[in-house]
Amino acid sequence: MRLTRNYKKIMKKNNPFIAAVFLTLVLFLAACGSRVPRSELQDLRPLVEIVAFDISLQNLKLRISHRNKTTRENNQLNCQLAIKDLSAIQFEQVALPDLTNYAKETIDINWEKPANFALSNQPSELPYVLDCYLYAENFRDERVIKKGSLYKVPGTSGEYR
Repeated sequence: MRLTRNYKKIMKKNNPFIAAVFLTLVLFLAACGSRVPRSELQDLRPLVEIVAFDISLQNLKLRISHRNKTTRENNQLNCQLAIKDLSAIQFEQVALPDLTNYAKETIDINWEKPANFALSNQPSELPYVLDCYLYAENFRDERVIKKGSLYKVPGTSGEYR
């Protein structure tokens, strides 16, 4: 009882000071407390990226990133590569190895030049859109679209990255 009366007297006399100390203490404890734990990044969509594109050898190197805990089995990849001012290149039913958890695979694809695929000069930059469908036995079919630019490798003829 006595403690309660003394507390009330102190609060009445030093009300602004005590309120400031109390507020500072609460803010300090809130700032130094632990944050909400982050959930693990999982169940993210796969990525398909162009690593290298060689016009003279008619070769395309792709990197497929599987960003999931579960192994992706019996994969197939269908892609269309559209480069500005050129005919699109089709890649159909490219078989991929099983993608284990958080795996990255690099594959080489040889392609045939479409009828209207001709570069009059070799520009230093090729803007592109890579539109892919990734099929797997144990995952849903996923569409991956990647937009970007390929840049000419200095000292080479027709090689871009």
